Order: sequence, then C-alpha cells, then structure tokens
Amino acid sequence: MRVAIVEDHPAERQLMKTMCTAYFREKRGLDIDCATFAGTDDFIESWKSGRFDLVLLDCYLTDDETDETTPTGLDIARFLRKQRDDCPIVFITSSSDFAVLGYEVQAIGYLLKPVGRADFDMTMDRVCETLSKRPRVTHLSADKPTRATDAAWQVAFGNPAVNMDRRLIAYCLSSAHYVEFTFADGTCSKIRTNFSDVEQRLTVFDNFYRTARGVLVNFDYVAGISNAEFVMKGGKHIPITKTAVTATCRKYAEYTFTRMRSER
Repeated sequence: MRVAIVEDHPAERQLMKTMCTAYFREKRGLDIDCATFAGTDDFIESWKSGRFDLVLLDCYLTDDETDETTPTGLDIARFLRKQRDDCPIVFITSSSDFAVLGYEVQAIGYLLKPVGRADFDMTMDRVCETLSKRPRVTHLSADKPTRATDAAWQVAFGNPAVNMDRRLIAYCLSSAHYVEFTFADGTCSKIRTNFSDVEQRLTVFDNFYRTARGVLVNFDYVAGISNAEFVMKGGKHIPITKTAVTATCRKYAEYTFTRMRSER
C-alpha cells in the first residue's frame, strides 16, 4: 500500500508516519510504503511516478495561515481531483472549520491536531472500508462488470475478452499480435488482440490519440513534451511521428484547453 503524508512540521510528519505504519502493518497486516513530503512540489513529482492509495494532507503547509502564496492541502486535493485521481484524502487540521471545505474534494475525513491514536485508527478504518469497496485500478477480470455505474467506462479486448476501465489506460503499445496496455498505477497487461481494433474503439474518445505507428496515448496521463516525445506520468517517453509532431502537439493542446475550460 502506497501512502503519502504532506505536512510541513517534521515532528508531526514523523508522528503521522509512525501511526500510519503501525496501523496498516499491525492491524491490517499490509506492506506499506509511507512517503513523507514537506511541501507541494516534492509530492507532485513523486505522484507523477506512481499514484498513492491514500493521501494525508496538512491543511496549511505554513505557520502563517494568512499566506496566500503558499499552496495548501486543499490546493493539492483539488489538483488530484482535476487529474481524475480518486484516492482517499484525509485532511490534518488544527481547526474543525476546515472540515467543511473537504466536501469540495470528496475528502474521506479529517484529523484534528493534536492527533490521537484512537481518532487516527477510527479514520483509517473508514479508509479501509472505502478501499475494500473499490475495484482495482488496473485492468479488470474477464467477468462482465456488475455495476451499471462502472459499465459505461468499460471496454473489452481479446478473446476471451478482458474488461478494463478505459479511464485508467495510460497508453497502449503494439507488440506483434499483442497489445500491451499500461495502466494508471504502472501495471501492464499484454492481450492478444488487433491494434487497429483497439485504436478504432478508443480514439472515438477525445483523450486517446495515436502518436506513432502502434502507439496510442491517453492525454490525461501526459506530464509534458520533450524532444518530440510525450513524457508520461511515471517517466515513460512515448514517441511522436516526426512528420506529425506539430499536428499531435496541437491536438494535445486543444484537448487540454477544452478540459481546463470544462473544469472551471
């Protein structure tokens, strides 16, 4: 389990890490990778290399709560939601007044400082209950989706068919008679299927685009462009056909601009 703690005070950051590690290892028997961050930039750089299963955010990442230049925990939460990351978020705050703002980003709860072990464990129980009800953030099984709310996002490829959530497909690469799907969490699935079929069925959605022969990218997982290549979240470089660099970059810019306008 991958957990992020963003807290500007070293002592409180360490306390959160200690309680988090103890809870998930001792009470849940889970392997846990608990990463701590003092501020926004380091967290986002780490997030680009792999999403977190749980994020704990200090509401104010500075001692001066009137400072409007320093990003807050709420800013980080808004960023995650805009990137369509629906991981559980728990706020750490010195005032219960902040709890109201958590509804905006669908926070699962908040911890009031000074954080006690009982309150912490109770909140983590709620986190685990939420996680247990969610499907894996990778490809799904060959079984048909059971919930109507999930079905609209499902696509199936191969024979026998493998169902997957198209929102979580980061990119696809053709490999002989197979297509390798890489998902939001970095996992991969190689399926025997025709790439042209994958391309035809995914590119009807604006976020999917063929950047080169046998290469399909989900714009939602692009972190940037460097030397005529897309740099994906996680660091993977995806080639763009040299003769189509301008058209591809324009298409990406148009998609990004349209998405930003729709999120206002």
